[in-house]
Amino acid sequence: MLCRTSFLLCVFFILFSLFACAAEPTPTPAPTRRPTRTPIPAATLKPRPTQVIPTATPLPTSTETPTPEPTQIIPTKAPLSKPSGGAVGLNVWTMAPLIEYFSKIIPSQQAPIARPANVNPLTGLEVSDPAALQQRPILARIGNDPNARAIHAGFNQADLVFEEMIDQKNMVFAVTRFTLVFLGQDGSFRPLRSARAVNASLMPMFDGVLISSGGSKGTRFMISQLPWKDRNLDGDLQNSTICIAGTDWRTRVVSSVQHVRDYIAAKGQGGSVSLRGFQFSNDAPNGAPANSISFDHGPWPYRAAGLIEWRYDGATGKYLRFVNGAPHITQQYALNGAWGKGCVMGDAKSEQIASSNVVVLNVKYEPTDFVEDTLNSYSAFVELTGSGTAQIYRDGVKIDARWERPSLTDFFKLTDANGNELALKPGNTWFELAPLGYQPTVK
Repeated sequence: MLCRTSFLLCVFFILFSLFACAAEPTPTPAPTRRPTRTPIPAATLKPRPTQVIPTATPLPTSTETPTPEPTQIIPTKAPLSKPSGGAVGLNVWTMAPLIEYFSKIIPSQQAPIARPANVNPLTGLEVSDPAALQQRPILARIGNDPNARAIHAGFNQADLVFEEMIDQKNMVFAVTRFTLVFLGQDGSFRPLRSARAVNASLMPMFDGVLISSGGSKGTRFMISQLPWKDRNLDGDLQNSTICIAGTDWRTRVVSSVQHVRDYIAAKGQGGSVSLRGFQFSNDAPNGAPANSISFDHGPWPYRAAGLIEWRYDGATGKYLRFVNGAPHITQQYALNGAWGKGCVMGDAKSEQIASSNVVVLNVKYEPTDFVEDTLNSYSAFVELTGSGTAQIYRDGVKIDARWERPSLTDFFKLTDANGNELALKPGNTWFELAPLGYQPTVK
């Protein structure tokens, strides 16, 4: 009986357990979702095959000069002072150091040269009116584009002509340009073109008046900061200083010495100056024969500027200028009409350019960061203070020389190897501002 009762209890217990388990509700399963993880720092994520693996910690900023692209040249910028050292092309003149350099105009320390009051200090020739030699020289900026050479005017009326290389890319120059200096003679001149930094170096030597036409923003701003800025006449801005002949912007701007003198007198900028000038002598010096002087090789830009040759003419005692084998002609004519508007020009009187002296000054060219044209050519700084080698050509001979010019207000002094000042032939002089080491072909 007890066994039966125990059996029944066991069965009951088992059935009760099964019922209780069946009665318990089944829990609703949670929706499936991607488990949330703490983001891994990007530096340690494994990138896709096309990605660049980022560095876990940033690298320190490099202090080295970046390597330029193969076709790009990144010049070294000059500090706020004159660049020093290095080869040509390694220093770039920027606005602040140029203004600082050209603003240092101190009185000349050169002793005056004793000469009669009626002798022109720039040519050694007598003039009829000594008072005319006290006037400020007029510096006219003349173009030398191939189409400009056909209408050049005023070259034989100028006492001095300076020719320099302009507009470079990586120190390869585009063409040349002229600065005509007038003191002893009047005359018309054309075509006026824009100034360059070289004019800021020449102006203090003459205490003169600069007339040009146009200019880059850089050159215009630089000149506007210099002590003589009121004597800078830009025909594009002060159009009553010029008149217009033709439609080609490269050749149409014309003016005259007398008109510029009248203009600056009306503006109260006439003044008077005392110029040291140069030594002169009629005595022909000893030297190597030089019947022909040719600028026929680089870095002189002889292709665009024309192959220049100076041939000595014994009949006149002067060097005659040829370009590409043809005589280089200069014109002269009277100007009429309304200033600032169209010119009415008289009949042209033409003659070949001739010079009593041709002086080659070897000078340093360095780049600036002034863009001068739509081809992104840069203006050049021409170092015209200090000293260097030179060659004087006169009377059919070549004289090796040195030039020295201590400051911007000093004149070039030409000396022999012993420091004795050399004399030019009385008459006009043409200065060729050639790069360092350049020697023209002499025959």
